[in-house]
Amino acid sequence: MKYTTMLFLSCSMLFFFVGCGPDDGNEPENGTLNEVQGTIQLSGEETSELGTSLTVGNIEVANVALSGTDKSVILLSENITVVDNEFIYENDQNGFVIVAADFSTGGSPDIDKTISMTIVRNGQEFRHACSSPYQNFFTACGDGFGVNFETKQVIFENTTVINTDDDTILTMDGTINWE
Repeated sequence: MKYTTMLFLSCSMLFFFVGCGPDDGNEPENGTLNEVQGTIQLSGEETSELGTSLTVGNIEVANVALSGTDKSVILLSENITVVDNEFIYENDQNGFVIVAADFSTGGSPDIDKTISMTIVRNGQEFRHACSSPYQNFFTACGDGFGVNFETKQVIFENTTVINTDDDTILTMDGTINWE
């Protein structure tokens, strides 16, 4: 199962960097955008480089083509959208993509929840991840993280993610709502 989770998280990060194209002005395939609101507060050593908050501007819900599962929500900064299952960047020097997956209702026998996150600041990439329950890699997300598809919320309450390059812990707090 460790391999499956690592593959999911790696693919999510890969899509962030490879699945992009020029902004051609096309609307999403379904012709509507999900309305999203919320800010994630950050705390930890990296906030001097990342800032103390991430404001979610766009969202993709259950996009299997981008995340590999219908049990996920992709939270995006305002300058990143999805068109025809590709990330479109207005500014590739700053932004974020957070893939939050909740398998607690099925989909994975070993992992209940995962986060794969990439934040880009001034062209520098910061990759983070977590999985719950703890599987001896990354870090545990914590009990306060969850995706509720019925209430259309992603909740980060004292949620921890680990920098996959240097093992620095970043803590996330906030609630994201979508329509």
